Amino acid sequence: MDQHLYKYLVLYKHLCIPQLGSFVIQPQNSRYDESTGLLHGPSSAMVFTDAQVVVSEKIFFDFLANEMGVDDLTAIKLFHDFSYQFRNDLQEKGSVELTEVGRLTKEEDTIVFHPSHSVSELIPGVRLEKGMTLTEEIGSIEEIDTEENKDPWWMYAIVLVMLGIGALIFYYS
Repeated sequence: MDQHLYKYLVLYKHLCIPQLGSFVIQPQNSRYDESTGLLHGPSSAMVFTDAQVVVSEKIFFDFLANEMGVDDLTAIKLFHDFSYQFRNDLQEKGSVELTEVGRLTKEEDTIVFHPSHSVSELIPGVRLEKGMTLTEEIGSIEEIDTEENKDPWWMYAIVLVMLGIGALIFYYS
């Protein structure tokens, strides 16, 4: 069941477990780490909230039935059995894991989510080279105009146009 729930979460960016909470994939902005000089690109973070997110259950159960190769009623029953066992394991053991998503632990009256991996571990940051600056207001990288960065590309374009015109004149004359 875990692999089907993980696939649904990745595709639809949310997964609701009844009477427990919701997993949501939220976009994260790019960030610059001044201490290391690394620029980390935009990514996504998995977040757990205690609040119930209203989802279209029809879409979820159709997806689950299709993935498991069963009819809708069987998919609904299997999911409710899974969610009931998931909540009971959390209450009894104090900790439960959803494969590829992360671990939920019960601490006092709150549920704490520990993601199994973060995107920043999978995608390394980029080091800004000499001659590059980070523009704060738009978060992009710009090259500083120096003599070595100037490329007379337009001169190459003019030469190619003149060669083309010369070839046409030679061919039609």
